[in-house]
Amino acid sequence: MKHKCFAAVVLAAALLLTGCGGAAAPAAPAGSGAASQSGAAAAVQTEQKERITDQWSLEKTVRGEMIGVMKLSIHVPQLVCDSPDAAALNDELAAMYAAEYKDYESYPDAEVPQGEESPQTEIINWDAYWYGDCVSLVIRRRDYDDAPWYYSGWCFDFATGRQITTAEMLQRMGLDPDEVQAQVQRQAMQAFDREMAQGAYYEGLRSGGNLSEMRMGTLEYNALENLCLLLPKQDRLVLRGKYCSETDWGWQQLDVEIPLTSAAPADTPVLTDTYDGVQVQLKGTQAAITLSPAPKTDQWGDIGIRVEQTRTYPILGAYNEYVDVCIGEQEDGFFRPVVYLLTKDGVVEYVDVLRCLMFGNAMICQDPIYFANNGVALELCGSEVNLRRKDGSVLELAPLSAEWSAQEIPYSVTGSYNYTSETGWNWLDLGSDGSVQLGVQDNSRVYQGDAAYLGVVPEGVVLGISADEEFEFVAAFKNDLYNENLTLTMIAGQNPFAEGETQLQMTRSYG
Repeated sequence: MKHKCFAAVVLAAALLLTGCGGAAAPAAPAGSGAASQSGAAAAVQTEQKERITDQWSLEKTVRGEMIGVMKLSIHVPQLVCDSPDAAALNDELAAMYAAEYKDYESYPDAEVPQGEESPQTEIINWDAYWYGDCVSLVIRRRDYDDAPWYYSGWCFDFATGRQITTAEMLQRMGLDPDEVQAQVQRQAMQAFDREMAQGAYYEGLRSGGNLSEMRMGTLEYNALENLCLLLPKQDRLVLRGKYCSETDWGWQQLDVEIPLTSAAPADTPVLTDTYDGVQVQLKGTQAAITLSPAPKTDQWGDIGIRVEQTRTYPILGAYNEYVDVCIGEQEDGFFRPVVYLLTKDGVVEYVDVLRCLMFGNAMICQDPIYFANNGVALELCGSEVNLRRKDGSVLELAPLSAEWSAQEIPYSVTGSYNYTSETGWNWLDLGSDGSVQLGVQDNSRVYQGDAAYLGVVPEGVVLGISADEEFEFVAAFKNDLYNENLTLTMIAGQNPFAEGETQLQMTRSYG
């Protein structure tokens, strides 16, 4: 009992040094009680190990008619805490990782006959990463030797006995979750785009909106709550996600390192260009297009687009780091400016300014032109922009951007959807060919028109919709295939189904 009381005192002192969510205390200089602090740290580590243990484990080689010989190495953790959140999380872990292997406890131990191949190994194990009283519990699983590892993570605060979100864990560390989220998604998209450009996979993926689906899937998976939080060192945070890939497994692991100590601000170059009333400026992660009254922008008045005063639009859907920018025209008999962006990996992205304005006041960066790669500079030639490549060759971009814009609507958002409001029943029908029909207020008004794919943002696939010359709007569409719901998030224009609402859920309908 005396020993336990002494350990508790030491632990309390250690926790005062570290705190829940506070940075660990710096190491003491020699001769200032470093030995006692070392003892306190050891007490903390011992306590941490006792707070998370195996709730069930199985190390066994078994044989079955359906499975053959299989080696099992299963370790399922539990939180040693009497809070309701801990109990619920322990039950969740048991159901996810232990339930399917319970029957193998009764199997006899199997031996591998001499000359027979070593059995495949199924592994489930866990790691705990501590920050004060808060832990990030990461479970890793591999179903056989050549398979990739799959990771899942949970965060828990032992001081409060409460399960916390990844965002809350980041806040404990003094980080802004929104900034971290944006950084992870940018790096994930850069990794995806780099693989597409280098591997030339894109040609077979453009049909059916598959390429756009993969970009959207990459953004969606790397939402904070899907990521595992690792702390391999005291001042090093790693967020583990993944991005869509054309590999056999469909995904590639992605580790994004976030510094926990402030770094000196870097000098961020400013990229800018101006062309007949259109200006673009890029600084770090901030990108914007400014439109001003000019002879050429005045031409748009004939199609109902009026630039009567200078206005700046942020560029949405731009995720890369850029080294060059240039504005030119896409020749189609009308003033159609296109802003071209060259990434640090030498791939061209673009914003079709007039195409975006046709649907509303939003500038969306289209998917990268993966064919336009290995670039070192953008050059204006007459009214059009060319890409100069590493090998000295020159690539005309106007025909490529025109072709690249003609993408089908991604298949995940096509179909029919319903929404019932106080004003009545509403519906939307999206076709893969870009056709759109919608009815509002119990079919008091029915519209037909066109939908155009513009890009992807974290809220979903961005579509510009124009119907019967009555209205235009830009919105992000994200389909929850499990619950068969479509979330519509307005970006520009008026929501046709619920005036003033920026977001609503529609239910998929059949027949």
